[in-house]
Amino acid sequence: MSHKPYSAYSAEEFALDDLFVRWVQHPTDEEVVAYWQIWLAHNPECADTVEIARELVRTASLPTSLLLTPDETSSVWWRIRESLQTMEDLRPLQPDVRAVVGWWYFLRTVAATLGVVLLIGWALWIQYGPDQSIKTITTTAGPPRTINLPDGSIVQLHANSQLRYDRRGFAGQWSDDTPRAVWLEGEADFSVTHRNDTSSARLFRVHTPDLTVEAVGTTFRVQQGPGCTRVALTSGQVNLLLNQKKPIRLNPGDSVEVAEGSVQALP
Repeated sequence: MSHKPYSAYSAEEFALDDLFVRWVQHPTDEEVVAYWQIWLAHNPECADTVEIARELVRTASLPTSLLLTPDETSSVWWRIRESLQTMEDLRPLQPDVRAVVGWWYFLRTVAATLGVVLLIGWALWIQYGPDQSIKTITTTAGPPRTINLPDGSIVQLHANSQLRYDRRGFAGQWSDDTPRAVWLEGEADFSVTHRNDTSSARLFRVHTPDLTVEAVGTTFRVQQGPGCTRVALTSGQVNLLLNQKKPIRLNPGDSVEVAEGSVQALP
């Protein structure tokens, strides 16, 4: 299924995009935040449109009561009072009828209250419960574990390492709205499936605390450890993204070590 590139989105289209809304409403979701920060770095001309879209999402998230001006609130109360004053007088109910109606309103109130409690509980679970879309794989001592990613790429995850990725998609494949990215702690070998779409939003990325490795179709190793990260490229080409610095291009046979933002070539 073809997908309109984010760079062509209007502010309204961004505000309706699930991944974009998640970025605005969940600023502590480091995976999604990293994805949009990298995308903005590659598409600075979209910054104004993105900011308008963020404001649209924030405004839409406000409780309805906060969106009414004082004049609008007064108008609503005036219409309510007018409706009450124009209602016809009600005849008193007979005692037996009053009892039935009383029980009816009591049960309806209990049901409505229970429904509100369940709705609030469901909303809290959705917002603060465990995120079922994130797949986490952890290895201990032993041989490397082979992992087949949803785009066909293959990862050899070494001992005492952890890999995370967003598994949302259809029929086991990443959807167009899902970041083609993984988050690594430890050591892993990557064999990335090449795609004809080489736009920034569709590149394969490996995020570590020190850097991001950006590739199209490549074979490389990443060793993330305390204080530094090593990247060794076997075939293809990759870019290393470090904060706001200019991307560093690696060619086959290159090996580098990144520590505290500085890059050193390895023999």
